[in-house]
Amino acid sequence: MVLTTYVRKAGTLQTTVCLVSGVVAIWAFAGSLGLITGVIGLGADLDQRLPFRSPVFGGLMLAVVVGLPMTAAGVLAARDDERTPIFAMVAGLALIGWIAVQIAVIREFSVLQPICVLLGLIVLAVGAVQFRVGHRHSSEPKLS
Repeated sequence: MVLTTYVRKAGTLQTTVCLVSGVVAIWAFAGSLGLITGVIGLGADLDQRLPFRSPVFGGLMLAVVVGLPMTAAGVLAARDDERTPIFAMVAGLALIGWIAVQIAVIREFSVLQPICVLLGLIVLAVGAVQFRVGHRHSSEPKLS
């Protein structure tokens, strides 16, 4: 039996998408689980401002709107998938949008909000750079 090892060197952009989106996805799913189980309590006043006055609904939406897109972007980046830039841009925009809606709905400030916006901007920007670089290379004539 012959063992072989394949080592793939990921680029800086790919690694950045993988790590940042992975961390954000873990945070989103942890927050989602906390809201759904009641471990994270927002307080009666904030609960009243949530859609359907339901932390469970808020937790489910956090998982769907932030957790799933960030997970998809991270997994695709880890696999060096050509769809990574699109998924990264969508995930970054989803996180930024989530924070904007969160501020509008619950009308409370948290120090995590600007941090999350920054992380969303990083994922969005890196995805945009990857998209642009990928399209520039795909339009070049191929030499045989």
